[in-house]
Amino acid sequence: MDSFLKIKSGQPTILIADTDVAVLDKNATLLQGMGLFNLLHAESGSEAMAMIKNFNPNILILSQELPDIPGLSILSMIRQKEAVLKTTVILYSVNVNNKLLIRAGRFGVDNILRKPYSDEDFQKKIIESVHGPQDPQILQAERLAGKCQEQMDKGEYEDALQTCNEILDIHDNAEIFYNLGYILSVRGKFEEALSYFKKATRVNSQYAKAYKQMGLIYQKLGRLDEAQGCLERAADLHLILKEENEAEEILNTVLSLRPDTTNVYNSLGILYRRQGRLDEALSAYQKALKVHPDDENIYFNLSRVFLDKNDKFQAQDSLRKALALSPGFVAAQDLLRATEIGFKLKTGE
Repeated sequence: MDSFLKIKSGQPTILIADTDVAVLDKNATLLQGMGLFNLLHAESGSEAMAMIKNFNPNILILSQELPDIPGLSILSMIRQKEAVLKTTVILYSVNVNNKLLIRAGRFGVDNILRKPYSDEDFQKKIIESVHGPQDPQILQAERLAGKCQEQMDKGEYEDALQTCNEILDIHDNAEIFYNLGYILSVRGKFEEALSYFKKATRVNSQYAKAYKQMGLIYQKLGRLDEAQGCLERAADLHLILKEENEAEEILNTVLSLRPDTTNVYNSLGILYRRQGRLDEALSAYQKALKVHPDDENIYFNLSRVFLDKNDKFQAQDSLRKALALSPGFVAAQDLLRATEIGFKLKTGE
């Protein structure tokens, strides 16, 4: 990790609040790499509220998508107390729009991150919070980014191109590269657009929108292998972020290109099962097996759908087929053993 991203002195108490444990762990690792170890974790808005009351953290890193009390709702309550008026707040959300920005300003948010964000962007926001504002050039770039988005929204693409280039004169930014790619794709300059979308993913490897746009361009150009790869990458990222509608739309686009794509049916099965659409999940896995009947992972996933449908016999049959293909499949062994024990306990046999 670059030395300039280390905190030089001081140990503020930092509260991280997110319902996704993987995100909590990743953010904690990044903070510890910067020399920050006085960390609190909350997996819900109510838990975050209790920790704020009991520990008075100096910095709050809040997800807007907390299911019980969203990040901004937490701020609307705690900002009324004098003890927390000076608390620094970083808010992140999958949907950063003008309405959110206005509300965030009203409640005293110091920094906003659009999810998914890069490790570098996260660390820069922490540096700002601990050591004060960034240099004037970076602040100017942020102002220009707002201007660029307004121009994009109005369809003023020529002006937006100029503004984007002004920003890139200051520093590389994934969203600006994406905007340039989008404008060029609207104008039919597909190869140039691809080059900018690729730059966006180099700056932020988790930038799902850029992968999706690359996939759609490759589709138009008839380069179906590349289209499939980019679209599947975009869908995987949306699934990780639990953006299920976006993932489903992209996966169905892949199927329109390649109807016999096993891993797409598998991903759709995961998505449908997560949403409780069990019959659709079952159908997706069965289609995957028609293409690849020797994939033990599909049988394993299929068994979990049968368990959700309270069909232990079918679940056990699927697990045994998975183990016949891969005898050392530990997860399948464990799940089969659990279903057998549970079945015996329930029936008294």
